[in-house]
Amino acid sequence: MTDRTVDRFADGDWAVAATVALAGLGITVGSQLLVAAATLPLWYVAAAVLGSDRSTMVRVRRRVTVHDASSEGVDADEGEGPIPASPGATATVRTTVRNAGSETVVDLRVVDGVPDALPVVSGSPRACETLEPLETATLEYEVELRRGEHAFDDATVRTRDLTGTVAETWTAGVEGDDALHCSPTVETVPPGDGTNEYAGEVPTDEGGSGLEFHAVREYEPGDPVRAIDWRRYAGTRELATVEYRAERSTRIVCVVDARPNQFRAATTERVPAVERSADAAGRAFEALVAAGHPTGIVGIYEQRLTSVPPGTGPATRQEATALLDAMRVPGYVAAARSQTGDPSAALLRSLPGDAQVYLFSSFVDDDPLELVEALRARGYDVRVVSPDVTADAADTATRLTALERGTRLARARATGARVLDWDRERSLGVVLRTVVGEVTTG
Repeated sequence: MTDRTVDRFADGDWAVAATVALAGLGITVGSQLLVAAATLPLWYVAAAVLGSDRSTMVRVRRRVTVHDASSEGVDADEGEGPIPASPGATATVRTTVRNAGSETVVDLRVVDGVPDALPVVSGSPRACETLEPLETATLEYEVELRRGEHAFDDATVRTRDLTGTVAETWTAGVEGDDALHCSPTVETVPPGDGTNEYAGEVPTDEGGSGLEFHAVREYEPGDPVRAIDWRRYAGTRELATVEYRAERSTRIVCVVDARPNQFRAATTERVPAVERSADAAGRAFEALVAAGHPTGIVGIYEQRLTSVPPGTGPATRQEATALLDAMRVPGYVAAARSQTGDPSAALLRSLPGDAQVYLFSSFVDDDPLELVEALRARGYDVRVVSPDVTADAADTATRLTALERGTRLARARATGARVLDWDRERSLGVVLRTVVGEVTTG
């Protein structure tokens, strides 16, 4: 807690002048009431000069609750290190101020120490209250989480006495939660052995081992005994082998739009579209790999494309993390597999024929729509996650951009792509549950 600063708001000159004026008027008109009232300004100055030096005592406690799918049901120990969270989620902060003294605090003003990098999206970190002894007041507000570690500062407290002439200002220490650590979950995924790049739960049109019937063919030496159609043999005395539909895991490619226009948001307080897209792609990558689907990452830049081929092993995860980190830095391209030229054309050339595509872009221009149309024309299954950077637009240009963006998303849906318009109020966890869902066969 910092030293207290005491300010006394009283100027003796005006009080003396007011006293002389009122006293003179009272004597002139013969009013004893005015003569008595002439002493009030002097009492006001005396209250400021001789006011009580007894300091106000308050206790401040902060509790932070993160609203994110990865932390559902997890209640972090209060004050035990930074609270883990995912960028793009929100957190509710409740800061309680208690009058720990024996006198009423007539005018108590408190400002919580919100980290500079975390914008307040609802509520207010400020309060002005009157508190009886042992009474409490609570500030409640929500912040939008951004990548990195963010420490809360102490609270700034200011009190005034009953006359309003004496004010104390100091920084009060805050008990409870004091920091947040925001990073995509993909960074904390434990390395897997990557022993099975292909077996999975999605059926294909190939014959092989599985559960669903595929075809019956002539018996060949070496076929397993359990695969022989014994019912057919009993009736015809001819050996035949039953094949079942082979199961293969689906290959997924998460495409992130990292062009310069993805770094512009509606206001400077909001997270740029590319950061939200990279966070969502990282979480989707983790969920898909955990489900056994080889998944890759592609970054689309101006006249350049970088990629990490679909896989499930530790090397793929490390390369994916590095590429997603690089996307958040304007003008920087990770040292991954890179191709120059038209990035959309390069993507179409390099995509596996059976891949599903997850596209993350704000759709503030026509390029992502044209990519969706080209992918759908070639038969690819496409899912779109589009962070909205035009919501609550105040200026005409941004409102026009919002209308054009809505038209593009509608056209993308018309191609058969699954499209999610991601507004700022929807948490990243909800977005992933909506979009990833059950992987289809395309």
